[in-house]
Amino acid sequence: MTPIDPLFPDTQSIAQLIGSACGKHTFSQMEGSILEWALLQIALDGSGPVSEVLRSYHSTLLAGAEWYSAVAAAFLQTPRIWGSDIQAAMSSFEEIRREYRNSDEAVFLFADRIITRQSGQVPPLPGFVPGSAPDDLRPKRLLELADQSDIAGETLELAKVFQDRFPHILKRPYKLSFSGSLAALFCDLEIMIDRIPRLLSVAALISLIFKPVKGH
Repeated sequence: MTPIDPLFPDTQSIAQLIGSACGKHTFSQMEGSILEWALLQIALDGSGPVSEVLRSYHSTLLAGAEWYSAVAAAFLQTPRIWGSDIQAAMSSFEEIRREYRNSDEAVFLFADRIITRQSGQVPPLPGFVPGSAPDDLRPKRLLELADQSDIAGETLELAKVFQDRFPHILKRPYKLSFSGSLAALFCDLEIMIDRIPRLLSVAALISLIFKPVKGH
């Protein structure tokens, strides 16, 4: 991604800085890189709040404002409730992770017990969608990147186990949604739940002040 102003840092540097600001530790370059990828996917999706911010930005530009004034005006339109689905999944994953750490069960037995306990809910856990839901390649790619970068932690590993065990216990598959995979990643990166709206606003920032480079 190339900034519309040469004074802006690249998106990886922005992701590394914002991740450090929203998390409990200073982000490494590798952590900044995978967070950059995640934020770019949200920006490229361009739906929901991102589209609202973009619409406000373009309207202000058409009114004759400078681009930096349009950016400021757009951010005033940022929804206050943003990323509630990710926050719900993060809360669920953190609770499951705490329970697992206090358990002496094998991980598959632990997952089976939690799934059985949640079997009356649809979906049984936040962050998962029915296996029949439209294919989304982003969760699988995120998991691959996390493995390749050696960033995949306990939460992502637990999420993969649950995904594998759903059809064995419920007789029907559930898979990680993109929001669910982001939630598991953010838990492993130690990003604080209450910082999620601020973190997602960076995706809108990327949409506003950066333009895609062919082949990125």
